[in-house]
Amino acid sequence: MISKKVRELFVSLMEAANDAAVLYDNETEQYSGYFNSAVVDKYIELGALELVEGESTITVLLNNRDDFLSSFAAGIREAKLGNDQSYADYNANPFAFSVGFEHFHKMAKKKRPDHDYICHGFENTETGLIHQQ
Repeated sequence: MISKKVRELFVSLMEAANDAAVLYDNETEQYSGYFNSAVVDKYIELGALELVEGESTITVLLNNRDDFLSSFAAGIREAKLGNDQSYADYNANPFAFSVGFEHFHKMAKKKRPDHDYICHGFENTETGLIHQQ
């Protein structure tokens, strides 16, 4: 099980949009926002993130971003299909798979689903397509 603070950090990266708390720049592939610096520092040390700037807002790069995105979306997909986390072993990034898997279950437990929710790997209710960052 992934801690709440860690899940929140990586989910905030997957929710990044122009009108979200975390901004994503398509050209530089950088994420900017207000993050828990202790969690960011831990994942910089582990090699998952790279610090670009750490002033008032923190700007990071997600290392091996393509693998993270595909594994996160796979975790969501498998959770939606009712499968378990054993599929994490078949992904390029089992950690990202688990974050996506747990995030799907957290969102599914909400009493009032947010139909306007935008997150990588989740279905966009307006278009019927899976949102891709």
